[in-house]
Amino acid sequence: MQTLTRHCRPFSPLRPRVRGVLALGIAVGTLVGSLVGCTTRTQVFEGYSDDQLWTAMVATANAPEYDDWRVRRNEVFVDDDSRRIEVFRILRRTFVSPHAEPSRQEREWRFEILLARDEELLVPMVDFTARQISVPAHVWQEADRYFAQMRTLLGPVASPTAEPVDADTDDSVPMPPPLEDEAE
Repeated sequence: MQTLTRHCRPFSPLRPRVRGVLALGIAVGTLVGSLVGCTTRTQVFEGYSDDQLWTAMVATANAPEYDDWRVRRNEVFVDDDSRRIEVFRILRRTFVSPHAEPSRQEREWRFEILLARDEELLVPMVDFTARQISVPAHVWQEADRYFAQMRTLLGPVASPTAEPVDADTDDSVPMPPPLEDEAE
């Protein structure tokens, strides 16, 4: 008499738990992965020269202006050759909201600002890249604040000079020749 043996694994109640833990680990890893790394915001500055932009970039990095934060520390490294700026900044504020005690808040920023050129449009652009773990929306807000301060320093784009108009030219609208019926 032959005995049949099964080559199956015995039932384990842990296997569904392992799948659940694995799925949870993947979800958490994806979430953390989306927050980790560099977040970049880019803005094109059409109508300005590279030298104008570089001067505004350095001035904005060295003298930041905030409405509701105080700058406690601002370390700026400027690399003129590669047109790159590295910034380490610590901000503090006292946050007051209705029906709550005032709370002190602190925020650290580590970011890089790079002057580049859009290859398609052939116009200068500025890349703002956060060098820390941060919520992307917070980085975008800081980048937009930086770009707005740059635009304030730059002022309006100078319009191209219009061709001079001669005072002797006739401003009247030319009249088409009369139709054949009207000529007689």
